[in-house]
Amino acid sequence: MSSVLRVDPDGGTTLMPWPVDELQRGLLIRAGVGGSADTAVYHRRAVLHVHGNGQSARLPLNLAVWVLASVWRGIELPYGLYGTVMVTGPRSQELETDLLAEVQGVCVAVAEVRAEWQDRPPAGEGTARAELLAAARYARDALRAPTA
Repeated sequence: MSSVLRVDPDGGTTLMPWPVDELQRGLLIRAGVGGSADTAVYHRRAVLHVHGNGQSARLPLNLAVWVLASVWRGIELPYGLYGTVMVTGPRSQELETDLLAEVQGVCVAVAEVRAEWQDRPPAGEGTARAELLAAARYARDALRAPTA
């Protein structure tokens, strides 16, 4: 069965079955993000489905997805992504296995850095963003590295 990934604002991920029916897919995306969804493309083989009005609705910042999108784009995004995000392949396809692992790996890396901050807070916001992005790039690159 094909699957898509839900990424919650706390960085937790849930693998969800991807229905065959297009209407059911739309309903799953809408339920996942908690309202109307906009699509955001930061990788040619993935689509982020984000709440259409997340910031105005005062949804929490989805730090893991912001980091993921920034790493995929190769720049630090100057805006946030808010609320739960559904990650699919392009044109309503399932998410490919390597990208699924990449999204999950980045989410784990972000969670690990945030956990470290409990004992060692970052020196400032810029330092915090740099640390998150570096950890995410490292996690992504480790998954992409050829195995010996």
